[in-house]
Amino acid sequence: MPTQLIRDALRSHYAAAKDAHPGLLVQRGYPSDEDSTAKTGHIQRICAIPPSAFYHNAYQRWRQATADPLRFKQLELSLQPHTRLFVGLSVGGMLETGCAISHSYGMPYIPGSSIKGVVRAHVRQSPFADQHPEVVDEIFGAAADATDAEDEGVGYSGVVAFHDAWWVPTNKEISNPFVEEVVTSHHLNYYGKDGAVAPSDCDSPIPNAQIATQGSFLFVLQGEQTWRELAAQMLLAALSVHGIGAKTRSGYGVFDPKPAIPASPACPWVDETIERLCQKDNSKPEVVLRGKGLAEAWQNITDESLKAEALADIRSRWEREGWWDQPPGKSAKKAKAIYEGGAAGE
Repeated sequence: MPTQLIRDALRSHYAAAKDAHPGLLVQRGYPSDEDSTAKTGHIQRICAIPPSAFYHNAYQRWRQATADPLRFKQLELSLQPHTRLFVGLSVGGMLETGCAISHSYGMPYIPGSSIKGVVRAHVRQSPFADQHPEVVDEIFGAAADATDAEDEGVGYSGVVAFHDAWWVPTNKEISNPFVEEVVTSHHLNYYGKDGAVAPSDCDSPIPNAQIATQGSFLFVLQGEQTWRELAAQMLLAALSVHGIGAKTRSGYGVFDPKPAIPASPACPWVDETIERLCQKDNSKPEVVLRGKGLAEAWQNITDESLKAEALADIRSRWEREGWWDQPPGKSAKKAKAIYEGGAAGE
């Protein structure tokens, strides 16, 4: 008898919801285990969920908080074309397999501990580790040496911190992070009965729908600049050669070795509104960009996702000009107050 994950009183609310927390849907939103098409339909519903304005704002705050080049190294890496990522398969709930999903924001992420482990394993298998073992220990840390009685139980952490990798919501080509992936199992009875039934080459292949991740991730390293740059090269090598997550031997989880050029978020609404205000007020684009009129037009946006994308674009343009910290003039100061007030209220 299947386990009921949704209370009867909440079932209609799940069905009527226009959006939901993907992690909650994975763990608690599975409708039924009796219908053979229920699992595929449930996965497709999860994969159709776009990033919310809440996540857009959180991502921009994280990107801004780690933008200081004296402390951090940012790497925006994309999965290789037609490649997906499996991470967090063991948290699948009723779906058997799952995905590492942020508890607060509902978007996929790669745990920093996983990133550090993959990079360290890659470096340990390279000639570099034999030639410079002390460098590897310095970057990743070293456990206590049990053979040394004086240092027994004493280890040290690495000088570089590997933060969680955030999924990039500003990728123009990929709007949704989750994608349906089909893994074909050839030995269903063998796996389902814990090896009680021997596998056979005559077993029929059975498609099994699973949740994977696509797109780009923002990797952040923190530490002293020299060590940080070296760790970044190790990170690029590990993710482009071995990949990360599950099923890497089948080609999953492999990233493009060339980091994406840090590009500002692009929102067509901003360009269209600036052009319209320029024609209306007979002003130059840079004047409109820092003016109160654009801020008021942004404030009137009712679509929360569009509002978040527009603010990310406007803020990045202001930062390139050096206006965000020191707004040039009264109109710019009033505009920033509108942006900050609107963002704080979302």
